[in-house]
Amino acid sequence: MQSKPARLWPDSATILERFRSVCFAQWEELLRLRRAVIKTSDLDDIHDLRVASRRFRAALELMYPIAPKGSKAELRKSVRKLTRILGGLRNIDEAQIFFLSRVQTDITADSTLSHKLSDLRAMELKRIEKALKSFDHRNLDRMVREMVAEINEETINERTGISMLAYFSDVSIERFMPIHQLLAVSTIPEHREPRHALRIAIKKLRYFLEIIAAVLDRDYTVCLELLKEYQSILGRMNDIAEFELLLGKLKLPADERAFLASTLLAEDSALLENFTELTEQKPLAYTFII
Repeated sequence: MQSKPARLWPDSATILERFRSVCFAQWEELLRLRRAVIKTSDLDDIHDLRVASRRFRAALELMYPIAPKGSKAELRKSVRKLTRILGGLRNIDEAQIFFLSRVQTDITADSTLSHKLSDLRAMELKRIEKALKSFDHRNLDRMVREMVAEINEETINERTGISMLAYFSDVSIERFMPIHQLLAVSTIPEHREPRHALRIAIKKLRYFLEIIAAVLDRDYTVCLELLKEYQSILGRMNDIAEFELLLGKLKLPADERAFLASTLLAEDSALLENFTELTEQKPLAYTFII
């Protein structure tokens, strides 16, 4: 029986063309969603814009070391600021969904918390509207176009001295190392900070693999689905931490605060149990598909 022939890598010109296309497509999606949110303030569009900003930041981080010098720092700062601004509204909306899904006689839609979260949401929407209108998209668009256009084999050789394949391989190792270092300690109940760092590291690896899957024409579906599963549980655990911070800023009746605190503690414990089970049954391993 003959073995299946090894799948060839795309040539360097194809890799560069696809890489530029993917990076620019991420940027165009961010701009499209920005226009949509300004027009309708739709909740799903706001969430999608936040995700799009993160995906573009992942593409930008890949471009950063190989792109010519320019206004890269300004671009990185502007997009990161956009992500942060959108996060406040997302946390409020998730808090409303979480607490209303656990309605009891102690806490109802007419509770103090519900009213205060609604007021906060209105304020966040105004902040987002102001931030999106002040987002210097024309100048930033020029920067992105220039950066993408100037990424070529010559500039890559000057700045890294290695091929794109070698560069992607190095980045894949760099993205996985913090995950390897954090996984074991992240199951310890009091280790919230390592879990927070692990969530971010997994997110960065997932976005990186999504990019190179398209650029190198490799199937990372299984790995990406597992990363998504990890990210989902860790994301919910991070939500609990954000909800606690949110509640700490609000003046609430003692009985309502006590109920909310116990609800969050129970949810956090259940999520940690699920996360520990996931690490035991489906451990994460380094993957770079040849």
